[in-house]
Parts: sequence; structure tokens; C-alpha cells
Amino acid sequence: MADLMNNDVFLAFCTYATIVVLKMMFMAPLTGYYRMTRKAFSNWEDTAIRQKDPEKRKKMLQTHPDVERVRRCHQNDLENIVPFVVIGLLYALTGPDLSTALLHFRVFVGSRFIHTVSYVLALPQPSRGLSWVVGMITTFSMAYRVFLAFSTYATIVVLKMMLMSFMTSYFRMTKKAFSNPEDTNLSAKASEDRKKLVRVDPDVERVRRCHLNDLENIVPFVVIGLLYALTGPDLSTALLHFRVFVGSRFVHTVAYVMAVPQPTRALAFAVGLFTTFSMAYRVLTTSLFL
Repeated sequence: MADLMNNDVFLAFCTYATIVVLKMMFMAPLTGYYRMTRKAFSNWEDTAIRQKDPEKRKKMLQTHPDVERVRRCHQNDLENIVPFVVIGLLYALTGPDLSTALLHFRVFVGSRFIHTVSYVLALPQPSRGLSWVVGMITTFSMAYRVFLAFSTYATIVVLKMMLMSFMTSYFRMTKKAFSNPEDTNLSAKASEDRKKLVRVDPDVERVRRCHLNDLENIVPFVVIGLLYALTGPDLSTALLHFRVFVGSRFVHTVAYVMAVPQPTRALAFAVGLFTTFSMAYRVLTTSLFL
């Protein structure tokens, strides 16, 4: 740890990771602000903050486009910043050149701030699309170095998770189903035609649910897997865990997106979950300080 604190690349990563994580956390109070000013709440008890009359409180249990926009922006942060922090840490530990590392960190952080401003203010495309792509390419660039150095399976599964964003975009374009009005100008020009494209499509929602399931399972795997690796397990046993988990997630995604009959998807999910629990058990039994 002392060596890490004297490592300029690691310190640079800590600085920019902290900035971008704080920016992501700021989206929560921003959502709260929009809920208060638009009087649009999800929970009954929250309406008591602005109103006491039960009938008026019922009317405040509603969705509002501005609130939903900020929530989608927050979700996009989670989908992109969490992989950046994980891969960025692994990247920093590979010992890259400081100037190259700083370029990666600064470009990613800058792209996320531009993306948020473009999303919240509903700036015309492709401003938001370009900033998202720049951040994604930056993370992929770091992942390429990590892939060559170590943590192969963690990198593979995180990249697989990130690719779900592209798949969601592909389905939105092919199914012509968008969440944001400004995105519709990519598929239509007439105002009335664009309004019809702001809708929910079952295929798009299926891919989004698959992406969310990745987030719920791959992030814990990366965290616990890193701790597991530090306990010094037998190489063959460790490789078995990593390969089984990665394989299960790919099977899960194929089964989810292609709507393969159950229990294919459930079994893939259970196998991945059991693998993570197995590694967690090793971590707890090796260094238990409860």
C-alpha cells in the first residue's frame, strides 16, 4: 500500500476516479431537486413534504419527463463510470506512462461531464452521443492494456457488460423506440413522426433488463474476485471460478436477448451467482475478522 501511495499514476487515478464518482453521486440530489420542483414523486410518503391534502398528494404520484430524463442520465453514469473505475484501477496497476494515463483519465472525466450537461439540458444530438462514445473508447483503450497484462477474465466480463449499451442503442435504432425526443431526429424529421418514436418497445426493454442484470452480478464478481485473487488461491481453482462465471454470463445474455425458454437463463444466473458466493466464502474463511 505504501508503494501505491508513492505511485503517481495510482494517485492520478484516485483523483479523477473520485471526481467522476462524486459527479455520479451528485445526480441523486439533482433527481431530488427535479422531483421537488416538478412535484413528481414515486413514493406516497415523499408527497407529504410539499402537500398535506390527501387528494392533492395522490396527484403528485406521477412521472415527469424532466425527472425521468435526469434518472436516465444517472443510470447512464452507473453503466459507464463503474466500469471505468474498475478497469481504470487495473490499468493503473499495470504501470502505464504517467502522461498517457492522465490523458485517459482526463478525457473520460471530461466526456462524462459533457454527457451529463447534454442529457439534462436536452442539447441536440450528436453532442450527447459523441461524448458517450469518447468515454467508451477511453475505457476500451485502458481495457486493452489491462487485457494484455492481467485480470483477463474480469476485463472480458466487464467489456461484455459495456457492450450491452451498444446493443441497447442498436435495438432502439432498429425498433425506432426512443426515450428522449432529441434522439428521434436520427430516424425521423417530421415533428409528428418523431413524437411517435418516443415509446417503449418490449425488445428494447428486454435488452435493458439484461444490462441491468449484468450490473447486478458482474460488479460484485469483479470486487469479490479481486479480493479472492489476493488470498492466493490455487491457479487451476481460480481459473475454474473465473471461466465458469464468464461463461455463465455469456450464456445468460444469449438466453435473455433471444428469449430462450427457461430454465436456461435461470440456470446460467444461478451458476454465476454460486461461483461468486464460492469466491466470497474463500475470502471470508481466509481473512475473517468478524
